[in-house]
Amino acid sequence: MNSAIALDSGWEIAAGAPDAAGEPTAWAPVRELGTVGASLGVELDTPHGRYDAQDWWYRCRFPGAAPRGSDRQQLRFDGLAGLAEVWLNDEPVLGTRNMFTTERVDVTGRLRPDNELRIRFRSLDAELAARKPRPRWKTALVDAQNLRWVRTTLLGRIPGWTPPIHPVGVWKPVWLETVSPGGLASIDLQCDADAGVARLRLRAALTAGSDIAEARLRIGDQTHALVLDGDTLAADLRLPEVPLWWPHTHGAPALVSCAIELRQGTHWTSIDRGRIGFRQVEVRRDDGLVQFHVNGTPVFCRGACWTTDDFLRLHGDPQQLRRTLTLARDGGLNMLRIGGTMTYESDAFYALCDELGILVWQDFMFANMDYPVADEAFRAEIEREADQQLGRLQAHPCIAAYCGGSEVEQQAAMLGLPASAWSNDFFSETLPARCAARHAGVPYFRSSPCEGALPFHVGVGISHYYGVGAYRRPVSDAKHAGVKFTTECLGFSHVPEPETIELLAGQPTIAPHHPLWKQRQPRDNGAGWDFEDIRDHYLRELTGLDPVALRSTDIARYLAVSRAVTGEVLKRVFAEWRAPGSVCGGGLVWFLKDLWPGAGWGLIDSTGRPKAVYWALKRAWAARTVLITDDGLDGLQLQVHNEGSAPFAGSVEFTLYQDGQVRTAGGSIGVMLAANERLALQADALVGHFADTAYAYRFGPPQHDVAVARLMDEAGRTLAEDFHFPHGLDLPPQRAGALTAQATRLDDGSVELMLESTALIQSVHIECAGYAADDLHFHLAPQSRRTLRLRPLDAAPRKFKAHLGALNLRETVTVRAD
Repeated sequence: MNSAIALDSGWEIAAGAPDAAGEPTAWAPVRELGTVGASLGVELDTPHGRYDAQDWWYRCRFPGAAPRGSDRQQLRFDGLAGLAEVWLNDEPVLGTRNMFTTERVDVTGRLRPDNELRIRFRSLDAELAARKPRPRWKTALVDAQNLRWVRTTLLGRIPGWTPPIHPVGVWKPVWLETVSPGGLASIDLQCDADAGVARLRLRAALTAGSDIAEARLRIGDQTHALVLDGDTLAADLRLPEVPLWWPHTHGAPALVSCAIELRQGTHWTSIDRGRIGFRQVEVRRDDGLVQFHVNGTPVFCRGACWTTDDFLRLHGDPQQLRRTLTLARDGGLNMLRIGGTMTYESDAFYALCDELGILVWQDFMFANMDYPVADEAFRAEIEREADQQLGRLQAHPCIAAYCGGSEVEQQAAMLGLPASAWSNDFFSETLPARCAARHAGVPYFRSSPCEGALPFHVGVGISHYYGVGAYRRPVSDAKHAGVKFTTECLGFSHVPEPETIELLAGQPTIAPHHPLWKQRQPRDNGAGWDFEDIRDHYLRELTGLDPVALRSTDIARYLAVSRAVTGEVLKRVFAEWRAPGSVCGGGLVWFLKDLWPGAGWGLIDSTGRPKAVYWALKRAWAARTVLITDDGLDGLQLQVHNEGSAPFAGSVEFTLYQDGQVRTAGGSIGVMLAANERLALQADALVGHFADTAYAYRFGPPQHDVAVARLMDEAGRTLAEDFHFPHGLDLPPQRAGALTAQATRLDDGSVELMLESTALIQSVHIECAGYAADDLHFHLAPQSRRTLRLRPLDAAPRKFKAHLGALNLRETVTVRAD
């Protein structure tokens, strides 16, 4: 059977002139084996991150031993980012130009007791300067058009929104493997479900020289005989006793252990295949819809576009990944998209998505460019890449869709080219055929976006929706645009918490015109505006304040209001898209996590701390919740959602308040919802008389400045709340004492914080060194109580001191606990 030794120590790194004769002489030990940036341990804002300009050399020594009997030995390179050449003991053994493929080199009989491995990554700039056939169109996404010939990530090479560090080097592990007879040379293991019953198909090839007498498949605690035919194993199974896998919003993400067991003589050997899951994924496509169904149940997909958990390393360690993905799951996200500008993720990432019940929309790594698929060598390379990735991903139940890439069709169409130039046979024929063969039953899309008269129209198929956002459409555009499914949307410059700003600026506030702040504002290459300008537009729309005047006189309040504004915008949009009767099947926000500290697109900052927008979306994405939408002359509508397998009985309460504390109207109604049911209630029906709940008729001055909807269970416990501000977010300040707090230390070291309000408290935020709250940036209704839990971080101080503030409080409230 196979065994592997990681070659992860003793490495050195050196820079060299492009294509210089001989090795460099100035070698330095690597901080850790990884990209050049990770190996050197640089900061993300290093001015010397243009690693494509040079050759980079890696070397290490490792011991070797002769193989036993008929064993074979091989070097395995899981990922070499760049134009790599490899030597073993001065013998050239490998050349590759694809960072997305695993490379194996048979070194049987070539190892010595002491060995030297050297890898040179040739200058990509020098390669890109070579003349190549012209593309049919040029993209503005990157500066070098010849990047289309090289299989590498665009991260670090996109001006405007990535740190300026080129990802070059050994970005994934290197192994010395021993391959013994009696193992498996290849495995094709596909799992799905049909009519509620789990299904499994296995096709596997044995290594040369195997003498396997019997084989079986273990699924959980059950075993199933495998058909052994020469050097192949096969099984086609229906497994009615195995529970199905669900996205966490709709059920339990059930997984079972899987192993292939082989008998040689009387000895059994087990080949662990990890945990697998079974589910059916279908997409309803009538009338231009894109509505995912999992196990026959419609699923509203909400989430974000994945970047990377660690920009220098291009992948996070398993513990860091678990923290990030758990935070995403706990925020109500049920789908992540890995876009074509990024990288294929690690095995640990997909295993965690399986475990946590997070669907994955998987692009292949193509974006915006006219790829030379007619070139024979390039075509063979990308077909090999696709086969490797499909073989790696096929057993993961989290995979919900494959997509040819990002904005390839859109880029061509936006440049005015005819439809015949938007795509090619690789994306429209070859790739979907390979997906169907290696991962049957998973929907495939040519490009994101695609379909419609023009691929970037939002009313048919999948779209990239920035109507609310970059194109400065009113928030109400989300109700009327007819978005069917948006695989990226709502890109905003989201202001991080003061603690993260302090990492950047040395203090919890920073002037918006500060060069470091502006450097990290995301922008489209060549645009005359950045995404802070977009946020400021909606700040003016939602508050009536002049953002320039506000930040000129009160930077701290400008940042606080900015945090609230983007959260409110995204919450309102998703309330519209989730509403009963909406044609939208899902929306994925542009970026889950920032690439570096600053006001980036991410819902979570690069340190892993949620931003205000995360908490707003957590409420909008909750499986069981109530949301308010504005239906104009029909008043406010209350959307009640009950996702999951259990029915719900409870009540909805609706109240209008004037001056943030005087109740002017309201009512309640009992509700009963079946599993995975949603319903719409007219607020006017709960009030029982005309109250102009949306302030659409405007007969005289407004009679309320906030509407509150509350969902309660049968015991009267509040499960969810939503707030609507008909006249904007800029409310007059409340008097001192409107918010009180009391802290109690609990036995586990956490602190329970009891809040009580006499008036509406808007966007409560808490600053508490060493502790993390289970909710932030929420509103408190008048005459209400709320209990929070603050849990200590690793180095939490013994004493507890928290400062509570809100948009409509003049002073902070300080609370302590011993």
